[in-house]
Amino acid sequence: MEGGINRNRILFIGGLFVLLCLSALGRLFYLQILRGSAYQETASNQQKFEDVVLPERGSIYLKNSEKSIPIALTSTWYNIWASPKDIPLEEKEIIAGKLSELLEIDKEVILERINKENDPYEPIKDKVKKDIVLNLKELNFEGVHWKAFQDRYYPLDGLASRIIGFVSKTISSDGSRSGQYGLEGFYDKELKGELGYVAGVRKALGSLVLPLSHVTKARNGDDVYLTIDYNIQLTLEKELKLALDKYSAEGASGIVMDPKTGAILAMANLPNFDPNKYNEVKNASQFLNTNTQLVFEPGSIFKPITMAVALDINVITPDLKYYDTGEVTVDGFTIRNSTLQAWGEQTMTQVLERSLNTGVIFALRRIPQGVWREYLDNFGFSEKTGISLSGEAKGDIRNLKSGVEVDWLTSSFGQGISVTPMAITTAIAAIANGGELIRPYIVEKVVDSSSAEDVLVLENKKEVRRRVIKKTTSEAVTKMLVNVVENGSGRYAKIPGYSVAGKTGTAQVAGPKGGYSEKTIHTFIGYSPAYDPAFVMLLRLDTPQGARFSESTTGPVFKNVGEYILHYLRVGPDKALVK
Repeated sequence: MEGGINRNRILFIGGLFVLLCLSALGRLFYLQILRGSAYQETASNQQKFEDVVLPERGSIYLKNSEKSIPIALTSTWYNIWASPKDIPLEEKEIIAGKLSELLEIDKEVILERINKENDPYEPIKDKVKKDIVLNLKELNFEGVHWKAFQDRYYPLDGLASRIIGFVSKTISSDGSRSGQYGLEGFYDKELKGELGYVAGVRKALGSLVLPLSHVTKARNGDDVYLTIDYNIQLTLEKELKLALDKYSAEGASGIVMDPKTGAILAMANLPNFDPNKYNEVKNASQFLNTNTQLVFEPGSIFKPITMAVALDINVITPDLKYYDTGEVTVDGFTIRNSTLQAWGEQTMTQVLERSLNTGVIFALRRIPQGVWREYLDNFGFSEKTGISLSGEAKGDIRNLKSGVEVDWLTSSFGQGISVTPMAITTAIAAIANGGELIRPYIVEKVVDSSSAEDVLVLENKKEVRRRVIKKTTSEAVTKMLVNVVENGSGRYAKIPGYSVAGKTGTAQVAGPKGGYSEKTIHTFIGYSPAYDPAFVMLLRLDTPQGARFSESTTGPVFKNVGEYILHYLRVGPDKALVK
């Protein structure tokens, strides 16, 4: 009986074993025969790898008398981290002390982090320079590690920040980051370069099988060299900052341009920002370049344009006289001089010297309206200047087509029309250079940084867009503007030993619901030496306090910056002024 039971058990176990074997064989048949090709493909795909290779972003450089100065670089930085579980207990005090010294972090903070038991990863400090990492490497601390990464770096902090822009910290799907605003935005494609690509196979433990099946090298971004001179930019920003603080202004800006070529020597917007910390800026409007992206009513610095047009079509002369009663009434509107004074008999030159609204109205009334609109179009006030900066705006002179006489008359002194500071600068530059409207440019050249030699990708030179006034007209207006500085409202802009042609402007700011607010914009535009100019400069203060007119606010800034530029560029004094 007992033998029969044992035999049954053996048969049961044997049958169960056979079933298990058949099941295993069936599973193997399914996996290797029926599904073999699919699983083989999956395994092969798991071993394959492909990835993009990020290029190094190109650099941006300022001019300098000796060598170019980098203002935007891609630098290698390091993140320092620790593995507390790997740091010997007896060495933690020593390591914390040395890290505290090198990284300028409180020792107790470091001890708290590296004393966490069984912690495999604890960050210590981000964005550390290479020299510190080299020191750490020599110390050879167990459990202290670092990882390299590339990041955009602006070594001059906020200098020219609204012109340069910044690179966003947001990473796109291909792993790259994009430039925002200014030159970083406008030249993003050139600066970014081209992605590389690698593909190959990994072994079971993760190492690569060489050679790789596909390699496309990344092409590093191009380098951009600016016409902006480091020293002139520094001086312009310093003097504007002094005026900004002195008059508690809401903002300050300026442009310095070579009127013969169109090269921008300096361009400033204050307050600026630190592009290394752009994410700390609370109001995005601080990223805008007000010289190119925003329009304003230029006010009295527009009066030389009116005189230039009237002279060019021979309807006035500098000595032509009119009688100033202090006001002009049209369509029920009364237009007065800014000082509310009546000056009696005045010449056209004296109109600019005293900045008389009634005088430029007198000149404008001699210009046919169609001719006036054509000249303003030719001066570029209804189009973009073409400067290579992101988001350039264009002027608005549509009021001149309204058919309303008061709109036409107020345009003579820069009211009711809107222009960018860059546009009015290029227009006055045309008066300074003999009558040619030139395209302003801020980039001198773009160079292929991946080449062993400096291969030019782009080079900018003087580009004449068109002639807007005759050379004789240019000379006549220049002489009138010299008188403004010598005898009139521009007296604070005088530069010892040099002739200066210039014009002040105090413009009212349009209100949000029509009309004009109590706010004003103070401007000065001028060039020197007047008859062979090395520069033309526009200065602007937004809503300055404690001074009614611009002659005392922006005039002295022009004098200080202009004097520095002339000496820096080694421009000799005008012979006529040497005593």
